[in-house]
Amino acid sequence: MPSVHPKRQRIESAAFSPEKTVSRPQHSRILAPFRAIGHITSPAPFTLLPQGKTFQVTTALEHTVQTYDIRRLNLLFVSSPPTPGTIARVVAHKDVVYAAYADHLGLAGVWIFKRGKKIGEFQAPGQKWGAWKELIVFGEWVVGAFDRALVVWRRESGEVYTEIEMSGKHGAVTAMCHPSAYLNKVVVARRNGDLEIWNVKTSKKIYTILAPVPSTSTSSKAVTTIVQSPVISVLAIGYSTGEIHLHNIHTDTPLFTLNQQVLAASSQNKRVTSLSFCTDPYVGAEKTTNQDQGGGRILAVGHDDGYVTLWNLEKRRIFGDMRSAHEASPHGIHVQWLSGQNVLVTSGADNSLKEWVFDSPHSTRPRLLRSRGGHSDSISSLTFVSPATSHFLLSAGRDQSLRAQSLRNDAQSFELSQGAAVKKATKVAKQNVEYVAMSIAESKAGPITAIATCSGEDGAGSTGREWEGIVTAHMNERAARSWSFQNKKIGRWTLPTHDDGEAKSVAITACGTFALVGSSKGGITMYNLQSGMKRRQFPEPLNAAQAKIVKKGEAVGKLNMIGRGKHTKAVTGIVTDALNRVIISCGLDSKIKFWEFTTGILIHEFDWEGTTKIPNKMKFHRPSELLAVSCDDTCIRVIDVETKKVVRELWGCEGKISDFCFSNDGRWIVAASMDNVIRIWDLPTGHLIDGIRTKSIVTALAFAGSGEFLATAHVGSVGINLWTNRTLFRHVPTRHIEDNDIVDLDMPTISGEGGISLIDAALNNDAEEDIETGVYNTVDQLSDQLLTMSLVPRTRWQTLLNLDLIRQRNKPKEAPKAPEKAPFFLPSLEKGAPNSSLNKSLALTSASDAQRAAEEAAALAADRNRIMRVDPNVSTGESQFTLILRSGDQMKLLDHLRSLPPSSADLEIRSLQEDEHVTFVQALTERLKARRDFELVMTWMNVFLRCHGEIVAEGQVEGLREALELWRAVLNKEQGRLSGRIGFCLGVAEFLRSGR
Repeated sequence: MPSVHPKRQRIESAAFSPEKTVSRPQHSRILAPFRAIGHITSPAPFTLLPQGKTFQVTTALEHTVQTYDIRRLNLLFVSSPPTPGTIARVVAHKDVVYAAYADHLGLAGVWIFKRGKKIGEFQAPGQKWGAWKELIVFGEWVVGAFDRALVVWRRESGEVYTEIEMSGKHGAVTAMCHPSAYLNKVVVARRNGDLEIWNVKTSKKIYTILAPVPSTSTSSKAVTTIVQSPVISVLAIGYSTGEIHLHNIHTDTPLFTLNQQVLAASSQNKRVTSLSFCTDPYVGAEKTTNQDQGGGRILAVGHDDGYVTLWNLEKRRIFGDMRSAHEASPHGIHVQWLSGQNVLVTSGADNSLKEWVFDSPHSTRPRLLRSRGGHSDSISSLTFVSPATSHFLLSAGRDQSLRAQSLRNDAQSFELSQGAAVKKATKVAKQNVEYVAMSIAESKAGPITAIATCSGEDGAGSTGREWEGIVTAHMNERAARSWSFQNKKIGRWTLPTHDDGEAKSVAITACGTFALVGSSKGGITMYNLQSGMKRRQFPEPLNAAQAKIVKKGEAVGKLNMIGRGKHTKAVTGIVTDALNRVIISCGLDSKIKFWEFTTGILIHEFDWEGTTKIPNKMKFHRPSELLAVSCDDTCIRVIDVETKKVVRELWGCEGKISDFCFSNDGRWIVAASMDNVIRIWDLPTGHLIDGIRTKSIVTALAFAGSGEFLATAHVGSVGINLWTNRTLFRHVPTRHIEDNDIVDLDMPTISGEGGISLIDAALNNDAEEDIETGVYNTVDQLSDQLLTMSLVPRTRWQTLLNLDLIRQRNKPKEAPKAPEKAPFFLPSLEKGAPNSSLNKSLALTSASDAQRAAEEAAALAADRNRIMRVDPNVSTGESQFTLILRSGDQMKLLDHLRSLPPSSADLEIRSLQEDEHVTFVQALTERLKARRDFELVMTWMNVFLRCHGEIVAEGQVEGLREALELWRAVLNKEQGRLSGRIGFCLGVAEFLRSGR
């Protein structure tokens, strides 16, 4: 194994040289952060805000608040700017939203947003009181509960009114609520289960309610949530053991306890995370629809296992349950009924927001009305549905889901359904409630490891495909799965590997008809996506007749290759060409194989066995037929499929390459590695032209087919980051950059704060600091095997060729007429004496006549010198052209002639003496042999023969005829050479066009 690549060694030495100090650039050449998509909610509880006949639901993200319309769950507002710390609580009050946050230093704060814009902030507390527990707004107060204190702000001014420190003997604060009709009062739950009533205006504790459900030595019952019931003075208290206790705080009287563990002894303890009372009298009314009974009959309880339990408070039994409403999380589920409606809103730590509706009074389980969701775990794969036209981005995560993210409208994003599998698993596990979630997870497809789509033929839009256009490989599964983008669900077929190995890689042909699945054991299987039937495997095995021929040793040609060449290890990449002629695969056995599509025979391979060139991922750009392979030695090798040669080796990545892709035009390769750097190489030059360093490792990336965006997914993030491509509107140099030129960029924000859109990139006229300006001089001739034209403008040599015709057309038809003189009797226009005016005009006239006469004399002298070929700077009276011709410097002679205007060049050729003819023809012959200035040489020879044709015909000049014969021989030889080259190219083009 080589120690260090020489290019990398140069980069490292330059980066860590102590004598050299390099200023780091402040922005990237190509990429600029735009915004992040795919974020819906965080574990923090949401809040509802009544708006006339509808509601607005506000969810908290890490540093941003998002507001949705409850009727369609379309996004209304995204807060800006982002908060300094992570948002822990949000509360909507009137027309504003209060967001409570805590930064990495533990400093707490509250910001106020209205319609997504920050309008104010509260004064920070004087001390660090621990983590946020609750934030409530009532009357003129805003009260924040922390682990060790209550902080009270004045709602109007935002200043801290008081800070109430909670003594440590009762434990930390766990929950808080404001009882209705209790002026300036809050109820605070402590760690030991006690409830304390505090007056926030006087900062005094009024009453202590001992733990209604005391803890035991084996069961610690901590209060997790407190909610006001529709009945005044009655609170519902949720515990970590799953119990719900209803208590009258006015009389300090316990009412009753709801204990799910008693009703279902086999179930485990489920911690209560949220409570909400239904105020619609028809929900759970069963046979009675009497509105006089009022609301508050049904209590919704959210748990940490992803379940929602519905209790009938009249019968004190479970009315129904919502199994696996969200994924299990320590933060649990937050539930809240819409006031006076039969709609329940839930959110969880799985990055989703859902609405459930009870259509009938008899229904015990609601149906899902609307939902907005994103990935609940890290994203592992990204690809665009249609590279050319579609704005949908397919993303697969470790949460066993496949989602389509819209780059134009977040409301168009959706998850491809696996409903049939989930429904079947739920039905099977109906009798065993505690295993429902496990059964559903097992029935879903495993985490996706590879995605393949058909470019432009995926069933989305106008293509109208009747079969699936997406194929995925899954972790620890021996078959790939098909998906239908048009139907938004999992497809009909499972595509197993023929050698019983795990599916590692997938591909779809350009026509969209066939799918290929690569196995962990080295096999490749091809299926028809219309019928789901197996069509071929690579290598194709021998049939009985072929096996008999091979056994006899009579096999010749391709028959010798049938059944041979299988990968010995896992297939890590499969691609196909645009015409279904060749299938290319790579594997961990360090081999890249080219297979014939129609026969399954191995036709070519790259064998890198015994080296560090182990391919782990492969991408193919069909228009340019370039194949890129990332290897374990942190190098990306680019192969020309037509010539089957390695044309580029791209070095520079430090650490394993996590993902890479081609740009939309195939000019760049964008790669991400484990050193948190995204690098961009220019393929024509092989230079590293840009690099950005992010805060987290990139796990997947994809380039939009329109070239507008680069999409990236990162470790620990459930969203997708979009980066704007600056080069659509500005020039980017292809100069190679070093490690010191890599830029540290902030991640795109959800609100787009600080991001640069395409319009901003187009209107940004800031000068690039790293653009090198200068004059580039084009070489006269790239190669002596090429016939090169001159750089003289076309009009000049064409004018020289047709100079006689131009002069004839420009010849005046009649002599110019003298201007008429003004009459002597015209009066003077100037004031004063007539004699003085007349004298002045006569003086001016005489002066102008003298100046005009001098100019005419100079022009005549210059024209005479040109005609008489007299140069005043030369004492001999000969022109510079004649002097160069007499000196014998043929190269300088023709260069000087090329610089002359057409009329001067014509005059010089016409004025050649008889003893100069041979030298001039020899100079043209030498320039023709050098294959330079072809059109000028032909023009000059045309003018020479036209002017001196009689002398050539009479043979008056000795050696002139021989010089012309040599010139014609050189011309005929060059003409034959060019005719042969053109004929060869035409033959190759005709062969390729015929399709044989």
